[in-house]
Amino acid sequence: MQTIFLENDSVRLVPLSLSDIGPVRTLHADAYGNRCSDGDCACQSDEAEKLVHTALKNQEDLGVSRWKVEAEDGKFLGWAGFAPLAETSEISLSYCLSKAGGDNADLPRRLCKALTEWFFKKTYFSHLVAAVRVDNRDMREVVLETGFYHRESKLIGGMQADVFQMLSPSMQTYLMSA
Repeated sequence: MQTIFLENDSVRLVPLSLSDIGPVRTLHADAYGNRCSDGDCACQSDEAEKLVHTALKNQEDLGVSRWKVEAEDGKFLGWAGFAPLAETSEISLSYCLSKAGGDNADLPRRLCKALTEWFFKKTYFSHLVAAVRVDNRDMREVVLETGFYHRESKLIGGMQADVFQMLSPSMQTYLMSA
């Protein structure tokens, strides 16, 4: 039986496997067909193998990772999840979804909301970040609607990015009581 980390309506998030390198490479190679949340090297087609291997290692080491997004019928729709942000040593939310993979334009919003809820329910991290290219208005809207707020602008992976942050519910409660 396959591990399902998260189910959200008609999609589920399951562990990436080495057999997903090809679909990830194809997704990243289609500049007009994917909705990548960030512009770092993880979204380049020649980095697909590294992304999958890193996701497997992060799952083992951290208990969180980037996972495969698949439809109920098993169709590959992209990936979504968490990875350490090297520049800040924080856990960052990111995704890369195929436009052709889903008729549902609302999928990034639903996944972002579900992933943040899952993250704070299943981990003890005090906050979560999302690094967003300054020109990625779609992702900016998604993270703001999910409850992230702008923390800073900085150069990340050679790109100018805005770092958005969301505090855990317990941290929000603590700060509100202070």
